[in-house]
Amino acid sequence: MMEFRLSSPCRGSNTFDAIPLKDVMLTRESMEQILRNAGLEVKLASDVLVLGKKGGVEVGIYRRGKLIIKNVKGRQAAEKIASQIFSRI
Repeated sequence: MMEFRLSSPCRGSNTFDAIPLKDVMLTRESMEQILRNAGLEVKLASDVLVLGKKGGVEVGIYRRGKLIIKNVKGRQAAEKIASQIFSRI
């Protein structure tokens, strides 16, 4: 599995960033497939960013592999989601 760094850009928010520690370059199609394989419904897709949703949780994946995870219930839940996605890259 790909190693990553998890951080919360705003203290007290339900949003986390997950950044891969290795260089990644993804296509739009691969970003969409990664989110679908992780059980998310793709809501928006461009060459730079693909947004997916599952329940109330939203995940954005950028072509360089960075994730934005919103509306998640804490660091452990964000880490689990990031691990599920990075295991597919």
